[in-house]
Parts: sequence; structure tokens; C-alpha cells
Amino acid sequence: MDQPPAIVAERFWPALEALVAAYNYAQDSQTDRWQFAIGITELCASGATLADLRWLILRGFAEHALETTIPSDAERSFRNLTPTAFPEKTCFVLSSAGTLNLAKALYVRQSTPTSIESQATAIGASMEPLSPRSRVTPEWDSVRRELRYRGQVIKRYRVPAQNQALVLTAFQESGWPECIDDPLPPVPEQDSKERLQATIKSLNRNRLSRLVKFHGNGNGQQVYWEAISVGRRKSRRTGN
Repeated sequence: MDQPPAIVAERFWPALEALVAAYNYAQDSQTDRWQFAIGITELCASGATLADLRWLILRGFAEHALETTIPSDAERSFRNLTPTAFPEKTCFVLSSAGTLNLAKALYVRQSTPTSIESQATAIGASMEPLSPRSRVTPEWDSVRRELRYRGQVIKRYRVPAQNQALVLTAFQESGWPECIDDPLPPVPEQDSKERLQATIKSLNRNRLSRLVKFHGNGNGQQVYWEAISVGRRKSRRTGN
């Protein structure tokens, strides 16, 4: 069942609209959404409070990270932050999760009762990932045990790696969404979060090409993937 629209204060609308616009710019240009991340100073100047931004993070509607870009970098780079940390150079991006809910919250104020759903659906559609025809995703070949992206082999497994294979298979079967829940079955006397973190580290180890990177979200329960632009000097560090 769909969640009801999120209720947000009117002063928060301009900041949310800026995040939506940045998300759409990234989707339209097929660019890593972090290249359009918006700084905390700009969001607060638009009417957002720290409580508003903390709510976005806790609801999973947005992610935040500390910008570490230096003038010589070809692209922006970031370092992961804990949910309670909001230093001066914190930047935010809208996540795929909950975007339709946010669209309803933003546009319900402009709609009549009969048009709320149609407008929210239209806005939500513009915020969804690009269609399969234009959105380039990795491909996991379980027979050859190869992970490929844009025609390049990212990883090739000479020996079985069961946990990594389970994660890649789950992504492949789900159509490579931005993230998936931990697909690893519970094992007695093993910490599931630590095992998933170790698997993510292994996925990033010994890559033949660095066009794709995996990371967690800090709670040890989900796995994310992201495309890394060619020539990117630094990638977003997650600490996983």
C-alpha cells in the first residue's frame, strides 16, 4: 500500500523543489547525482532547518555527505557522514526512495482534490530513474562470472565468491535499482551487518575497471551501486 503524502512545512518547499530540480538535472544528463548535490548553506537559505534536513535523511528521502572537492579535481567528491553530523560543507542529494511521496507533498498544495494523484504521478515519473532504453546499468553474467558495464569487464571471478554472487544476482534480478536490501541469508553466530560490509568491500576489491562502485548506507542493511565517471579523481568514500 502506498504511503500517504509526507507533510512538510510551507517554508521547506523551496528547498525541496531545489533538491527535486537537482535530481532531475542528474537524471536528464545521465550524471552521478552527487555532481548536482546542494550545500547545506543554500538549503537553509531557502528556508530549510536542520530538523527538516535531519527528517529527510531519517526518512530515506535524501542522503548527505561532506564535500572534499579541491580546485584541481575534475569532478566533485564527497566523504560519508553519520546521520547526526551536519558540518559546514555538508551537501545533500535526493534519493530514489520516497520521491513520489515527496512529489505528492510538494504539489498537493497546488492541486484540487481530484487532480492531486495525476499531478503527483506526473512529477513522480520525472523523478524516477531513466527508462531501461536510456539508463545504462551493469550486467552480471552468472555463467561467465563476469560483471560488465558499458562493454567493459568490471570484475571477473576465477573462483566462486558466494556472497558477492548473491548480491550481484539480486541486483540483476531486480533490474539494477539504486539499492537493494541485504540479500545474504542469516548465518548462525555471524553478524549480518559486518558480513554485508565485508562483502561490499570485496565487491570493490580487484576491479578491472572502476566504472562501477558499491557502498552501503551506514546501517548495514542495504547495498548501493553507482557509476563512476571516467577521469573522476576521487570517489565518494563511505567508510564501509
